[in-house]
Amino acid sequence: MTLTVRDYALYYDTATGPVRILDDISLDIARGEVLGLVGESGSAKSSLANAVIRDLPGKVHAERGSICLGDEDITRASAATMTSLRGKRIAMVFQNAATTLDPVQTLGNHLLETLERHTTLDASARQARALELIGMVGLPDPAAMMLRFAHEVSGGEKQRVVLALAFACEPELILFDEPTSALDATTAATLLDLFRELQARTGVSALFISHDLGTVADIAHRVAVIYGGRIVEQGPTEAIFARPQHPYTQALLASLPRPSDRLTARGLATSGARPAPRRGEMPACLFSGSCPHHDPAICDAQRVHAVPIADRSIACARVARGETLPTPDAPAPLPSPRDSAVLLEAQNLSVTYGRPSLTDRLRGRTALQVRAVRDISFQLHQGETLALVGESGCGKSSLARSLSGLQPFAGKTLLGGVETTPDSAAWRARVQTIFQNPDSSLNPRHTLATILGRPLKLFRPDVDRPAEIARLLQRVHLPADYANRYPHQLSGGEKQRVAIARALAAEPDVIICDEITSGLDAAVQAAIVRLLREIQAASGTALVFITHDLGILRHVADRVAVMYLGEMVETCEVSALDAAPWHPYTEALLSSSHSVDPQSRARRVRLQGSLPKRTQDLPGCPFASRCPRHLGPQCDTQRPPLRQPEDGHAILCHLADDTLHAVPPIWQFKTPERTTP
Repeated sequence: MTLTVRDYALYYDTATGPVRILDDISLDIARGEVLGLVGESGSAKSSLANAVIRDLPGKVHAERGSICLGDEDITRASAATMTSLRGKRIAMVFQNAATTLDPVQTLGNHLLETLERHTTLDASARQARALELIGMVGLPDPAAMMLRFAHEVSGGEKQRVVLALAFACEPELILFDEPTSALDATTAATLLDLFRELQARTGVSALFISHDLGTVADIAHRVAVIYGGRIVEQGPTEAIFARPQHPYTQALLASLPRPSDRLTARGLATSGARPAPRRGEMPACLFSGSCPHHDPAICDAQRVHAVPIADRSIACARVARGETLPTPDAPAPLPSPRDSAVLLEAQNLSVTYGRPSLTDRLRGRTALQVRAVRDISFQLHQGETLALVGESGCGKSSLARSLSGLQPFAGKTLLGGVETTPDSAAWRARVQTIFQNPDSSLNPRHTLATILGRPLKLFRPDVDRPAEIARLLQRVHLPADYANRYPHQLSGGEKQRVAIARALAAEPDVIICDEITSGLDAAVQAAIVRLLREIQAASGTALVFITHDLGILRHVADRVAVMYLGEMVETCEVSALDAAPWHPYTEALLSSSHSVDPQSRARRVRLQGSLPKRTQDLPGCPFASRCPRHLGPQCDTQRPPLRQPEDGHAILCHLADDTLHAVPPIWQFKTPERTTP
């Protein structure tokens, strides 16, 4: 085995007593194997990786158990020994490449320093090896890339450099801690393909940590599910995802969108899982408070450790007794309240960044202008959800900021058929925004009562404020006594619920949701989406839902607009994404999404290169430089026509309608084999 962990426990020493972080962790990773570690935020996934490389704060201590790298027990190895192991035998790829790389060193120096520390190569051999590594991870012009600094390359390119650093000394084990969560879907998919290729070439083992179960299903041979610092289920990836047996695993998987949902119209379930406090005497089962199968006489009697059952190990008292626990039924999807009345309309909306500084104006210079949004027009109907999707930098958030009155723009906006500007009082009362990060949009010095009371004072001054605050909290499924709490006392999902309640306080006609589920765990994301649909079904509020996660679209959107380089390249009903025709960029986005459904498999379409500079005025198609169906000079020099292959479906593309219709399906679904008696 490359890595063996046995009965490992970790605790954090605090002034009020020890807090258990990891409890009785046991796992193995074989040579050439990828073990996926999944669980929600706070489940101690990253703590386990940090324990393996011994990168722990001073107040964190190992209580018992062992960690072995190969045949060597490194649980209590000296600091000098661990320094020699890190980078050489164990490597780690962190979530944020920008914080991994030193901003004042060239990319090449990162590699050369690692090779100098851990190998016996001479200077010329180190230089050759560094160039080889840059080329191995697919970066163009390795010699020029060696001389660049981190701020001069894209996020995906930074992560490729970090991957090259991880493979530099041919380690036995690589720990991946959320390596793709900060990347766009197409970039993440390309990096996962690259890792698969490098792993097949080198035979390295890996611990792949992620809260994105779809990514783990795509990359891992086996998976371990962790909850509250305990591994509750572990086994082959396909078996776990096809037949989850621990109640927490069942709840976690039920909260995920699947491509086959289009066949079953399945709604998203929510796990409602919050681990019990990890101080003092811990309960026999940490999931007992949320478990639909909880039986106090069985589950609370004594702690049940993981026991081998068939193809996996499970830590559940009822399963250990031989019971088969059924997976709870997912809720039915909520109906859409959409009608034909146009509520909001944008005409020829454009957003341009870049004003000359005072120095530039004095010297007569003009500033480079970035065209973030280019001549976009769309309509939003009463009770409808319009999803805006695309990679980072495509202009989604710039469009949201314009509609929120936070960003100047050119063009015309209408509300209820009347031309209205987003900075007017009438617009602000009827159009509200929920931002991505509630930590930056909720004032940390104010209680929830003050936060929710402010829009009531501005837009509904005559209401009974305390009673309405209690009602708003109830609408987003939070207790009324939360009114006296501060944002730092809430979880990430609870903070986002408060942000939703604040938007509802004005009783708006339109809510703009800017990446509000980005970075949230699957179960929390499902709960937020379900909450929005409940509110929409009750009030008829229209939503502009901005996201880069195509998997969630079916559960939240009625129509979809796909954006690339500031332009809408495709608009259609969400059901139209099930089959061609698609814009080539939409096709690539769909193929980069992952699924935990073992009955589905995606056809791979990978984009090469990066986004063109938005300071350029492109004479042809904005997608021409990356398009896998590029026709030649026509795409480079001529603006594409807006094709309408079906009613309500528009595609900005030079490809003929019959060519667009002939594209094969993205998702293929296995048909269960019939057995003869």
